[in-house]
Amino acid sequence: MATLGTKAGVLGMPEVERPSQPARARACLASRPETADGEFVLPMRTGVLRARRL
Repeated sequence: MATLGTKAGVLGMPEVERPSQPARARACLASRPETADGEFVLPMRTGVLRARRL
């Protein structure tokens, strides 16, 4: 749950909504068979932009 709290979608939401996010995320994860048993793999994607000075 701590990792999910660091995602841009959570960090970008209004501060008044953030405290309820962990409970909503837990409920969502518990309702799905692939995540209901506890641990699961959370794929991470990183985008990189490379630039050179001319």
